[in-house]
Amino acid sequence: MTQLSEDAAARERIQASLSRLRGHPGQVWWLTQTGILQTRCGDVMFPVLGLVVPVALMLTVVWPTALVAVILGVVANMIVRYVTALRLGPPLGPFRQVAPLLAVAELVRPLIAAHGLPVGSGLSSDLARMRRLQRIARWVGHDPMASDDLTDAIHETANMLFLLDLCLLVFASREIRAHGPALLRTVASVGTVDAAISVASYRVGATGWTRPVFESQSGTSRMLGLRHPLLPVAVPNSVEAPPRGILITGSNMSGKSTFLRTVGVNAILAQTINTCLTTSYRAPVFIVRSLIGRSDDLTAGRSYYRDEVEAVLSLVKASRSRRPHLFLFDELFRGTSTIERIAAAEATLAELIPGDTRIPSPHIVIAATHDRELVALLERTYASYHFTDSLDADGLSFDYVLRRGLARSWNAIALLESCGAPSRLVERAPARTAGLAEQRRSRRDGTGGD
Repeated sequence: MTQLSEDAAARERIQASLSRLRGHPGQVWWLTQTGILQTRCGDVMFPVLGLVVPVALMLTVVWPTALVAVILGVVANMIVRYVTALRLGPPLGPFRQVAPLLAVAELVRPLIAAHGLPVGSGLSSDLARMRRLQRIARWVGHDPMASDDLTDAIHETANMLFLLDLCLLVFASREIRAHGPALLRTVASVGTVDAAISVASYRVGATGWTRPVFESQSGTSRMLGLRHPLLPVAVPNSVEAPPRGILITGSNMSGKSTFLRTVGVNAILAQTINTCLTTSYRAPVFIVRSLIGRSDDLTAGRSYYRDEVEAVLSLVKASRSRRPHLFLFDELFRGTSTIERIAAAEATLAELIPGDTRIPSPHIVIAATHDRELVALLERTYASYHFTDSLDADGLSFDYVLRRGLARSWNAIALLESCGAPSRLVERAPARTAGLAEQRRSRRDGTGGD
């Protein structure tokens, strides 16, 4: 990836060659499996039948009656091609990938050799073994969608009159059986280079990427300057742990869900392509598990809440492992009442990150919530962060900056007003909000009635 990031000319040459692989080069693997390109006893007649027409054509110069043999030969060859199409037709698609695959391998071989890249060390010897296969593949693998009408007509006429493609396919099957392991190693080498080019191209186009540093299980996690790869102008935010648990509050649209996705996506990018959109990334290798964006499944007769409960329990079970997990939750148990939601969420999050310091957890849990009570219940084990907003003459605005502490502003009613809700509705909602908040405070303090 590093070499291809720095060598733009080589990267572009290989990309141009890879564009010839119209299908998936992994299909070549299928050709090497037992029974796919097996020849039958009758297949030895293909070369004999293929020679009938040209020999008969030459004989017509001195023996005009041989024209009958030409006509019979053409008819026989057409019938043979039609009969064998069902058996030999399916391998033709994957076989069309062999010639361009080997051409790409020839192109990347000097790059691998010149820079001593740790991939395809035996590529040169493998390609030398498959020279005959490469010549055969150029003809049999002809793709009519990638050629002009004249070339396609000549190719099809030769195949029809002389059974050229069937004869060569028989020879190709023998070559693939003899050099199947070499072909598979070539697929792996080209695939690795293809993947490296994809990452290298992404790195060239990305701004502010970095390589991750992976810590041991007990190491501190520091993800600084996290940005979401799909946002053109992303506000960077950071996560540092311990603490192992983080609760994020904030109003609607303030950035909570996007931040959860940003953390998860960067962890996966770090652990798969060694690239993340951060200024610094130091963390263990996580198993990333998330619960974001659930919905009812009406066709299966399953409720949103039931699916959520089952998903949460699967994550609780996974937390018993000592392998580090990164758990991401967006509004746990939103499908039930407020009291039950808070109680169930508190129990779940406490199970994932125990309050007992004698049982240190290798996991990191980040959860977004609107429930301030949940933050208070878990203050010993979960640090509190929030996103905020501001309301002015132009409406709501957000800075998407993650800050410590509990959110103090909520914008649900302000959104109603900005979207044109009736004035009576807008006046009634804040008053009711204040009354409900006072009732909840009284019950918590033990001073209220029933």
